[in-house]
Amino acid sequence: MAYRCIAHKKASRSGGSASCGRGYDGPDLISRLPDELLHHVLSFVTTPEAVRTSALSRRWVGVWKRVPRLHLLEEEATNAEHIPDHFDGILRRYAADVDIADLTITYHWHWPEVDGDRASAWAGFAARRVTGRFDLAVTTQVGHDDAFLDLPCFERATEISLYSSGMAVRLPALDAAGDFTRLTKLRMSELSFSDAGEGISGVVSGRCPSLESLELERIDGVEALTLRSESLLSLRLASVPLRRLEVAAGNLRKMRVEYCFDETTRCPWTGGAAMLLAAPALEELGWEDAYPDKVELIRLPTCLMELAVVELPSHIIHKIGQSDFTKILQLFSRAHVLRLTSPMTATATLDSQEQEDLIHSVQLPYYSELDLGVITNGHTSFGSTVVHFLKRNSSIRNLTLTLHSYHHKENKFAPSCMSNCTCHEPLKWWDQDIPLDTLEQLAIKHMSGHCEAKKLHTIAIVAETIATVIVTVT
Repeated sequence: MAYRCIAHKKASRSGGSASCGRGYDGPDLISRLPDELLHHVLSFVTTPEAVRTSALSRRWVGVWKRVPRLHLLEEEATNAEHIPDHFDGILRRYAADVDIADLTITYHWHWPEVDGDRASAWAGFAARRVTGRFDLAVTTQVGHDDAFLDLPCFERATEISLYSSGMAVRLPALDAAGDFTRLTKLRMSELSFSDAGEGISGVVSGRCPSLESLELERIDGVEALTLRSESLLSLRLASVPLRRLEVAAGNLRKMRVEYCFDETTRCPWTGGAAMLLAAPALEELGWEDAYPDKVELIRLPTCLMELAVVELPSHIIHKIGQSDFTKILQLFSRAHVLRLTSPMTATATLDSQEQEDLIHSVQLPYYSELDLGVITNGHTSFGSTVVHFLKRNSSIRNLTLTLHSYHHKENKFAPSCMSNCTCHEPLKWWDQDIPLDTLEQLAIKHMSGHCEAKKLHTIAIVAETIATVIVTVT
């Protein structure tokens, strides 16, 4: 052996023997490091492991109390019956003069249960101590009408992620002192409000001067949402049932709306849904939702970097009475990248002629890159639609065709088409003159079993202008 451990060296000098497995017998070099380096070292281990270092020696007693990272996770606790008390103890013993850059608390057990008072106390601790990221995810038993998580103002935190299933959240009152001065990212999911959206609207519009990213997902109790912010750059709203959405953000770059108006649009007795949008700097828009009954556009760019529109599931379209994805497309005259998913696929209740009339009447924005997603729903005839897109825009450089067997919101595989379906008729587009003069790249994903996709692939291979052809088979 070229190298031998210290124990072997000592043993060889004394004529005895030793085992390397007994450990290192030399001086404790790690304990000689300054506190700042020890805190940095402990930031790479779990919080329970950091706490247990107090048993190493007197030098290590209390070192963990000054580590600027605390992750209190239920899966890392050793005694399930006392997890909330254990969390309280760690927070209580933590050094009072140290700022916390990263605090995460997660607890989803139904027993012992975390009530609103305890969750509010954890949030209050974070508001006083956190200077960076705060992530709170708690679950209580559904049905507790008096379970409220009171969220105070965070003067110093830069990021907040809040998950509060089973609890309603109460935001600071309008006359309460303090703001979310340094907050740049806010994410809330699986929670409810009891004020119809007035609180979150007031906080974002009046108390977050530095907010850049806002994400609300699966939120109840928000009928109207008013967001007025000059700092906001990114906005995502998903499964937030709304009757009215008002966004006035002069610097907003990215916006995505998913399943916020589909319920309201289907309920005419509510007066329908309304949206006001003022976003002159918008670059990327993603829309997977019904189109509101009333839309007021104050300032909106005519050109986008990316426009993504996803068709609603068929069962929602049937209840609404029509597919109105085309209204989103008509808002813009140009998009460098256009992503469309399933606006053209025939379903069990829409025959091919209806689909053909719909597609041919769509006023598409001008684009140079097309990402076309086809939800086949058991059908195999879609080549004519792809050819139609190619004909209507002779400047397409990149075309991506993705075949999906079913819609992710349908939660089921679509059946095969019937024997009399038009899919079984001879191809109508095969002999047409298809312009491919500018097309540089064609990608076909999930092509397995689709004859028309293979035909398109054949056309691409013989086209001289296409430099790259990518095919993935499933």
